Amino acid sequence: MTMRSSLVSLSRVAPLAGALLALTLIGCDENPGLEIPDAGTPDAREAPADTNVGFGDSSFSIGTLGITRVVPDHGPFTGGTTAVLRGTGFTDESNVSFGTHAVQPADHTLVDARRLQVVVPAGDVGTVDVSIQVGDQTFTLPDAYTYDAIAVDPSSGAVSGGTFVNIVGSGTSFADGDTVLFGRMPCTDLDIVSATRITCRTPPMAAGTVDVTVVRAADHSETVAVSAYTYYETADPFGGGLGGGPITGSINLTAIDAMTGLPVPDAFAIIGDDLSTEHQGLTDVMGQITFSGPDIMGTQTIHVAKHCYQRTSVISFDAQDVTVFLTPWMDPSCGMGSGGGGGRGRNGAFIEGELIWRGPNEYGPNPWSNIPEPRTGWNRVAYVFTTQAAPTYPNPDPASGGGTNRVLERIVEGVSELGYPYRIFARPAGLAVYALGGLENPTAGQFIPYVMGVARNVLAGPGETVTGVDIVMDIPLDHYVEVGLGAQPAALDEGPDRYRLQAFLDLGGEGVVVRQFSTFDFDTVRRRDASRAFRFVAEPALLGTLTDARYQISAGWYTGEFDQYPYTTTTLNGVTAVDDVVTMPDFLGVPDAVAPTNGGPIPADRILRWRATEGGDEADFHVIMMVGGDGNPAWQMFVPGNVYEAPIPDFSTIPGLEDISAGTIFWAIFSIKVPGFVFDEFRYTYLNDRYWSHAAVNQFFATL
Repeated sequence: MTMRSSLVSLSRVAPLAGALLALTLIGCDENPGLEIPDAGTPDAREAPADTNVGFGDSSFSIGTLGITRVVPDHGPFTGGTTAVLRGTGFTDESNVSFGTHAVQPADHTLVDARRLQVVVPAGDVGTVDVSIQVGDQTFTLPDAYTYDAIAVDPSSGAVSGGTFVNIVGSGTSFADGDTVLFGRMPCTDLDIVSATRITCRTPPMAAGTVDVTVVRAADHSETVAVSAYTYYETADPFGGGLGGGPITGSINLTAIDAMTGLPVPDAFAIIGDDLSTEHQGLTDVMGQITFSGPDIMGTQTIHVAKHCYQRTSVISFDAQDVTVFLTPWMDPSCGMGSGGGGGRGRNGAFIEGELIWRGPNEYGPNPWSNIPEPRTGWNRVAYVFTTQAAPTYPNPDPASGGGTNRVLERIVEGVSELGYPYRIFARPAGLAVYALGGLENPTAGQFIPYVMGVARNVLAGPGETVTGVDIVMDIPLDHYVEVGLGAQPAALDEGPDRYRLQAFLDLGGEGVVVRQFSTFDFDTVRRRDASRAFRFVAEPALLGTLTDARYQISAGWYTGEFDQYPYTTTTLNGVTAVDDVVTMPDFLGVPDAVAPTNGGPIPADRILRWRATEGGDEADFHVIMMVGGDGNPAWQMFVPGNVYEAPIPDFSTIPGLEDISAGTIFWAIFSIKVPGFVFDEFRYTYLNDRYWSHAAVNQFFATL
């Protein structure tokens, strides 16, 4: 299981863009800090178990390099899923390619000489060969893997249905009247967001894996993603959380190490807060324990603790199966955080092409006639970038490794180029490449964009140089998007006191256009008052190469100049209102500590209490993060949105456990809203902000 432990000091809470993955602590590492020649990490999920140890081709022998099959043999065009190669002769120096695209060196995990786990790179829709190289040996299995034309996110959910999903297509033309089937059952609340994106809610279904099919209304043709969605009766074994239906006499707990993905044995677990209850015990070697009894009915609370791990509590839930991820302390005294080796690295990609202006020169570069003539001190300049995986996952510097993303208008006689060359360093993925052209005054540090160009559906694999990606600079930036705010809650004495709104172009599976570089930010508007609408200027029309694009707009009410806590935010996707006014959803109420008050002692009854300021929307769930006096992560709690208290029992009487380290205690409240969310079907996946429609955050100090 590919897990992430992104333990960040919680002595301060970053704005939403940084806080979400500091919160997540476990999950898929989509952008772990990029450097030359390294680039971004694909999203990864565990492949289905493959327990068949036999081989259909008896010609293979141990030591002979070969692939007999790939499990699973299909997946989304976006890549990022995990597959297992079965064969012989595998070593920890194996290098695998899907079609022409290599697997990142670091994304090879040798199970044994017959099994090799890899994270599949992004690819073009269709069937490709899978190749492996070990030393001077190579082997290719023809037509071994198929890239599906649609990707489903999330790719799993409860058997009760109702999970809100995004269906993203590559080369698709989704249109009104199209339907989506999970198995053979249609999903509900379907919305055709664009030609490449559909949202809907899953129908109820028996446990198991089903195909997801988009049926075109125009001709009844079907686009199928085989085995693209999995229904669980229990808690999601990969995403963790709650499942299994209402509690009727028993609770099954599984504890997993958030860093290794392995079971955590001998973790103490207890139902409720009464340390004299019979419903307590230690997990077994599989990290599991079952509590049963006639009194285990209806809503319950469970606490899980082990020395050298962050404690976890799930408050007021009604689900039979609970899977929690315990985050280990990065503390040398616990055998963690003392360094480690480098291992195999990650490779970025380079993308090359030309910026093309249309004009009279058929066989040479044309002048930039759609940009005004520069005045003294100004130049016509263009900058080239790629889309980001998400607004909060920055790209590597496109000028790294000898890249040239700044292009000047220079007409040179006798050159062979048809346009103006560029070369940029990029994350390896399916993405779009775009350029902004305008006037720049380098002395004053000013850049005014007038025109934009986009090259769509660019596929860059690890270590590749993609050539011939030409960008036609013909999209005028002469439109606006105006945004009004929804209802705002009351502010606290310390804030919030100022607004930050952002508008990004969402290109579906290719990522989002975030026009921020150097000191320039064309996608952000800041103000201290909301008496009038917020206007984004220099925007493109959603026409031509951007016909299927949609705006993703976020509005935040923050504290201070650096967008700090307390704050409350809301996000609206699928916006097409160019040259019109968009009204944002209502903000969530701002979390405020009741007991302990900020800076006060932990209450005698050991119950944290808080409230949300009046006038705001209600959260779906809260996540409480606590850091002890020794600086180690002390507790993580998951609480329903309509509950505003959480107990923190003293486990110092339990053998092997201690109370929270005394001193100054830090605790933070993250209140979150997710479309279609049901607390009793909570999964850790929902700690990733790509699922959030609202968030509100505050932090406090206490003493113990």
